Amino acid sequence: MRTLFLSIAMVFSLWALGQGNATKNDIVFTKTGEIIQGKVVKVTASTISFTYPGETLINEIGTQNLEKIVFSSGRTQSFGTSSAGQKAEETITVFAPNDALGQKETTTPIPKEEIYLGPGYEENKLSVIPLSFTKNGTYDKDVSSQMTQFVTDYLAQKNQSLPITVQDMMTTIKNLVDSNVGFRQLSQTPIDRLQQILKSEYIVMVEVNESSTKAEKKDSGFFDSTAEPASSESGLRYDIELIVYGDQGAEKYSTKFSDERSFGSPLGNAHQEGWKTAMQYVLDQVLASGNL
Repeated sequence: MRTLFLSIAMVFSLWALGQGNATKNDIVFTKTGEIIQGKVVKVTASTISFTYPGETLINEIGTQNLEKIVFSSGRTQSFGTSSAGQKAEETITVFAPNDALGQKETTTPIPKEEIYLGPGYEENKLSVIPLSFTKNGTYDKDVSSQMTQFVTDYLAQKNQSLPITVQDMMTTIKNLVDSNVGFRQLSQTPIDRLQQILKSEYIVMVEVNESSTKAEKKDSGFFDSTAEPASSESGLRYDIELIVYGDQGAEKYSTKFSDERSFGSPLGNAHQEGWKTAMQYVLDQVLASGNL
């Protein structure tokens, strides 16, 4: 027990002296006395995942085998009693340099915390936030709903080869309403909060603006014999901005796309749902990007 105590003290002495380092390790204490230094990347109710310094391979260990984790931030997370049935230490002793004695002993309380149960969402689950469609600057609720359903269905149908589960639109809306997050509150709600509300690792946000383009006179080409300037045709322009958020609310993918077509074209004549072609292109780019 004294050997274990001295080992712990030495580890924390090194940790205290290395506060100026750019990269600090988390320290995992097992109930058998093993001390693991590395980076904890995930904690659930049953396991923790971590990497050793300088490695990318993710290792797992059951929480039933752990006594506590001391994170590089200084936070301590306890997991119960030791293998001998003793209560987890409530204080920790750190040895630091002292001018007179060479070293001094300092006892610091360990904060007690509940077990962290992970980020609060399901991995590989995706939710499409009710998107915003404006026509010439005016918000259109009905088309916004149609687009949200289209994006949700398209991603659900097209990602069959990917391990992604797409949440249906009605469930997404119900979860938002139950959490008192209306359409007006969406832009003020942090992404990690939306992940918890929707229980989804991936959040897709889309904004679409439809605007009318006017016919304009164009100068004649160099070889044109007519002196009368040519006319461009009026039509529609779709500006689409899409962002995919992932782990801990981090932005994983974003794109802006503009699609302009005249009323004289086949797509322009069917302009009531002309946005589908542009939206399909943008969604295909997301699926092909490998960010899901």
